[in-house]
Amino acid sequence: MSKMLLTHLNHDLANHKSYVQFVWADDPSKRLGLEVPFGTTLADAEREAIAAVRALSSELAAAEIEAPPPPS
Repeated sequence: MSKMLLTHLNHDLANHKSYVQFVWADDPSKRLGLEVPFGTTLADAEREAIAAVRALSSELAAAEIEAPPPPS
């Protein structure tokens, strides 16, 4: 089982967006950044990060994968 470490909570004040960033514990070259509700506090960062990962996981599970068409 992979472990993702929550490493950053950033706020983009100009665009009213907030982001969390993760690093995999067993492979620091693997990173992920996801948007969370604007103004998320440090106290709420873990909860919002989990919700963002779950939402991404659901979206990926439902995604259709297509290969590009072969060249003509």
